[in-house]
Amino acid sequence: MGNLNLDIYVKTDAIPRPDESVDAYETYMGGGGSAANFSVAVARLGLGSRFLGSVGNDQFGDMLIKELESENVDTKFIKRISHEKTGTVIVIVGLDGSKRMIRYSGANLGLTPNDITNDAMNGVSHVHVALGRTEIIEVAKRIAKSMGLTVSVDGGTPLAKKGLDVIKDIMNDVDIWFMNSFEARELGHSENVVKAAENIVSRVRVRELIVTLGPRGALLLRDGEVKYSDAFKVSPIDTTGAGDTFAAAYTVASVLDLDPIDKLVFANATASLKVTKRGARSSPKLNEVLDFLNSLGYAKLASEILTRLG
Repeated sequence: MGNLNLDIYVKTDAIPRPDESVDAYETYMGGGGSAANFSVAVARLGLGSRFLGSVGNDQFGDMLIKELESENVDTKFIKRISHEKTGTVIVIVGLDGSKRMIRYSGANLGLTPNDITNDAMNGVSHVHVALGRTEIIEVAKRIAKSMGLTVSVDGGTPLAKKGLDVIKDIMNDVDIWFMNSFEARELGHSENVVKAAENIVSRVRVRELIVTLGPRGALLLRDGEVKYSDAFKVSPIDTTGAGDTFAAAYTVASVLDLDPIDKLVFANATASLKVTKRGARSSPKLNEVLDFLNSLGYAKLASEILTRLG
């Protein structure tokens, strides 16, 4: 559950100053929103996926819902509202694949705690909240836990900027908490990412804390131990949505009950493939990831994933 946006991309090597114009090398657009990207990535990796969010009653909302449906994502709990336009994000992509974003939340704010119901979660095994809105996280966690479901959260910078004193009770008992290195340092009050992550788990009861490190891979804190997996070396085209793809792959691997390091390897491989394509929704399909793993000597892991998916 979370945001569903229209992403408009501009690829350039310069950011204009006031009253200045610069040339773009390329423009393109597509569906976005962290939770929606997650939903699509999960579906492409072979599991069922449902999205809960809010869009405007406009042509962009129509287009984005149809796009999710074409990816076999269950959309029946998407809320349509007429008083706000569908959320939009302007993504400025550098020639190195890095990104800067300007966000208009719009209709995404129409998702309220009252929309988080037992009915919306019926038939699922895991709930992922990709929002920094604590009132949504709190209700989603409470209902999911009452139904015996596991929960993951990727609250991004908006959640991290609230500070650990504000959010620690809300994040208690979350199964998987995803964050990037900036967010970890912000919450853990240390420039050393491992130390920052250790500071966080010393104050919050989470089963697994995942910190993504971009081209340096990702680390996992679980049961007092730190595990690390390096990223795969690729030539990035567009890093937008890489974190969402990583979270989706890691969650799929968790549902399949893979070993911790195997979960990190699978998630890193999936995210590495994503950054070689443009757009937030360019996460790879399962066969692409398995072929990639096989080509790099992870045939046993690829075979185990295929077996557990049935």
